[in-house]
Amino acid sequence: MRFKEQVVFITGGAKGLGKAIAKEFLAEGAYVGVNGRNAEAIKRFEEEFKGQPVLAFNTDVTDYEGMERVAAKVVEKWGKVDILINNAGVVNPLVPLEKIKKEDFDKVIDINLKGTFYAIQTFGKRMIEARNGRIVSISSQVGLFGEKGFLPYTISKSALMVMARSLAYEWSKYGVTICTLAPGFIKGGMNEGLIRKEVFVEFLSKKTPIGRMCTVEELVSCVLFLASKDAQYINGETITMDGGMTGYTPDSLLDFIGKGK
Repeated sequence: MRFKEQVVFITGGAKGLGKAIAKEFLAEGAYVGVNGRNAEAIKRFEEEFKGQPVLAFNTDVTDYEGMERVAAKVVEKWGKVDILINNAGVVNPLVPLEKIKKEDFDKVIDINLKGTFYAIQTFGKRMIEARNGRIVSISSQVGLFGEKGFLPYTISKSALMVMARSLAYEWSKYGVTICTLAPGFIKGGMNEGLIRKEVFVEFLSKKTPIGRMCTVEELVSCVLFLASKDAQYINGETITMDGGMTGYTPDSLLDFIGKGK
């Protein structure tokens, strides 16, 4: 088991991609903590993994004091935190910049960027004390080149890449390393609504040279690799996992949706 008795915390880990990541870490012998905004999702997570080494918190990543308490409780329970997976995130309604609502912009920045910073700082302080830690933040391919209609999301995800580069310079001396994963379109997670319609699956698949969307299993496998000792020299880097789609955007999703009006 690659992660036997290692303590892993996953933001937004009670459902979707986060839960899939948590499940695989548990299978690899880890102790897993998660948080989430949805109380029902937290309850279902606890019920599904009852009897396994898990902790689940109904705490929003945008609540700094709440995340501080979560980090303290994880270390109190298991004595340490080895790995932090920054998975929590939302996407904005797809509209051009001039139509973006302030509340939508603020929500994306608060969760995707500020929430990630809060998690990194609260858990990172414990890693620094232990002189050991690994952080993996999930960004997005659109954070590299942008995408029409996704401005708040692209800003937030691009910032995670710069954060990783900066932290590599600051925290490596403490034994704490970080990297970022930038996937393309995933057939699951926050795309669940889109992939229920075959027309969107077909469109997003055609945007990718490999001809299909990334599976949840492929994403989870890459996250665990980046968190493992096999990837310990990958530090400050952004790993793109998009089937070759980087920079290859003949049609935007926003334009495609507009054609159907």
